[in-house]
This record gives sequence, C-alpha cells and structure tokens, in this order.
Amino acid sequence: MAFSGRHGAMRVAMMIVSAALLCPSPAFAEPQGSIATAALLPPAQVSEPAVHTIAHAVALTARSNGASLALELSQDVPYNLIVSAKPDRIIIDLPKVAFAASAGKSTGKVGPVSAFRYGLFIADRSRIVLDLAEPALLERVDTFEVDGRKRLIFHFARVDRAKFADAAARTSEPRLASVATERAPVSSRSSSLPVVVIDPGHGGIDGGAVTRDGDSEKTIVLALALAVRDALEKSGRVKVELTRSDDSFVSLGDRVKFARERRADLLVSLHADQLLYQKGVRGASIYTVSEKASDDISARLAASENAADQAAGLDAAREEANAIGDILFDLTKRETRQSSITFARNLSASLPEITSMHKSSLRFAGFRVLTAPDVPSVLIETGYLSSAEDVRLMKSVEWRNAMAGAISKAVEKFLGENATRVLNSAQRP
Repeated sequence: MAFSGRHGAMRVAMMIVSAALLCPSPAFAEPQGSIATAALLPPAQVSEPAVHTIAHAVALTARSNGASLALELSQDVPYNLIVSAKPDRIIIDLPKVAFAASAGKSTGKVGPVSAFRYGLFIADRSRIVLDLAEPALLERVDTFEVDGRKRLIFHFARVDRAKFADAAARTSEPRLASVATERAPVSSRSSSLPVVVIDPGHGGIDGGAVTRDGDSEKTIVLALALAVRDALEKSGRVKVELTRSDDSFVSLGDRVKFARERRADLLVSLHADQLLYQKGVRGASIYTVSEKASDDISARLAASENAADQAAGLDAAREEANAIGDILFDLTKRETRQSSITFARNLSASLPEITSMHKSSLRFAGFRVLTAPDVPSVLIETGYLSSAEDVRLMKSVEWRNAMAGAISKAVEKFLGENATRVLNSAQRP
C-alpha cells in the first residue's frame, strides 16, 4: 500500500486494513492492496507532499474497549499501519509531518496503550508508535474537517492474543536494512585531514530523556554537537562529520556504519540521560566499550541507550545480537580499545576545568554505538536531566561553548599524539 492518493483513497485503504486486522479471512490473505502488502515501503517509493503538513494536536484517550488516537492536521495525508509483536506495538507511518504539539512522547496507561511517541523517522517520513500493555488492533478510522483542519481519529479495540499475533505475522516491520536512513555511499576518504565523527544521541521520534519541563536530551546534545563542530573547524586541522545535524532519527547501527564508512579517526557520542532511581547524582562521565559494565549505573545506562532503536519501532537489537557479540569480541584488538581509553583519559583531564564530573568519571559498558572495531569511540554523558543543576548548565550557552572548547582541546591532543594511526586510517581500504 503506497503513500499515494488523497482523502478517498485513504478511506478505502484503511477500510481494507481494518477489515484485515479485525476480521481476517481468506479474501485478505494475499491479493494486491491487502494488509499483506501494507508493510513499510522503502524511502524511495514515498513521495513528499507538495505542501508541508502540520500536526496541530495529537491526543490519546481511553474508550470502553480500547483507546482512540486523534490527529489534527493541516491537510489530508495518506498513512500506513504496522502491527508488531514482542514487544507489542502499533505503528502509524505518515509522510513528513511537522508536529506542533509540545511533547514528543507520553507515558502512562491509556486503555490498552502503555505509552506512545511521535516524530520524524527518516528524511521523508514521520512515525507514531504506540506501545501496548494489552493486545489491540485498529477497529476503524473516522475523518472530519473542523475549522479548515483535517481530523483523523484511529480507534483501537482490545483483541485476544491469537488475533493480534496473526495480524503481527502479516504486517511486521521489514528488516532494519530496508528502512535505514539513506546516505550517499562513501567509498573513499575524501579528506587528508583527520576525520572526527560527532554523534548527538537520539533524534526525531527518539527523544531520549525528557525533564518535567519538557527539555529533551535530543535537543540538548544536538546543540552541544553543533558547538563542538564549530570549535573543531576553527583550527582548520580537523574534518568534522555529524551523524545528524537536525532533529532526525538515526539508528544505532547506522551511527556505527557512518563512522566506519568515513574512515573516522575518532567517534564522540554525546548524551544526557537521567537517573530517576538514584537521587542527587550529577556530573559528566566518559564511557568506553566493554562487554562487562564497570558498575550498576553504567549497565543500566547502556541497556537504556541500546534500546533507543525500539523508540522508533525497530528491533535491530534483537536481530543483531549475535553480530554485536562478535564485534565486542573483536574489540579485544588492543589498538582500538586502547586508543579509546587514551582519548577518554584526555577528556577526563580537560572536562573538569569546565564542568562537574561524576565521582567515577571514567567508566565502561556495552554501548552499541561504540562498537566500531576500527574507530576509537567514546560516549560522554554530559550530565543528567534528573539533576536540576546539570540541566541549568546544559541549557546555558556559556557552558555549552566552554564544554565544546574542552572537547575540542582533548580531540586535537589525541590526534596529535596518534599521528601514525591517523595516517593509517586515511589509507585503509
């Protein structure tokens, strides 16, 4: 079912989807246009609407036997529905939509829905993900026009486990490789300068941690990443690449692939998590990769960050578990791991001049984003969104610029001390 057509085609398509999900029968098993063909289409087949669509409001409410999701849009849009099991989810894909609502996710059980979130998924597509506490499927879609705006209301009804499992088997998400953000292929290193990849965590539909006031991790670390890029580029001695430069989603696997394709000499991933289960914890920490975590906090943070793809409805962590284990084993290559530790120590010498550090500032855990076997990689938790003082600092332009300068200083020191490795990176096939 392609993203094409307008209001009438949309109604027909969703009537087919609804009938197939709630009233499965042989008539909907395989024919063209049935739910069997309603899985997510490759990005190249999705055309962006001529007029930018705005979602003025998104609301989830309980109903007698389920829940209703209401969207208020500036124009009609086509959409696509995916049912996913283990974990149980309903996913709604839309053309690129600008969400005007203030929050990108909501927790707290509403009918069979335990939480939902929305945002940009890839360049030309937005996504709404509903996590299910109980099996539920689409029952019907109502459409209205109110004051010139289009209102879509998706009604979901509880169903038994067998019916849900059957729908999920026929509409599950394609493998991550088919929906990853498309990037221009990089077959050779395009610069003789050292290449540093700055990786602002989360983005798009994956907002990361969020404070009670609505400050999101994805926004805070993107602002810092842009400041780090500017600080490094001032010297003219480093080529900087960002895994994302706007509010877009990038999978964990794509972040690693991005650094490897560019033959990066260093990857620096920026985060700002929260520790709601431990009061009073604040300050920056620096992580390198390891199969065994240095402590309980590190283990929990790694588990949380490694589940980031699930925020977008992707299950790459499950599919790639064996491959990740192989990569972590491969990271016993002393050179890459030791280089990562060396850079982490450079940071631990530079950052205390600018910001408070956690009492155990050098730590390690199995972060997936750090698993490139040939790129020294570190993850910086710049502070915790559960700490009011850390949040105040991270939102400050003065702190951000000073932090960017300290990271830049550590990067240039590391590159200068590892000139031979940098030359070898440029010559890698």
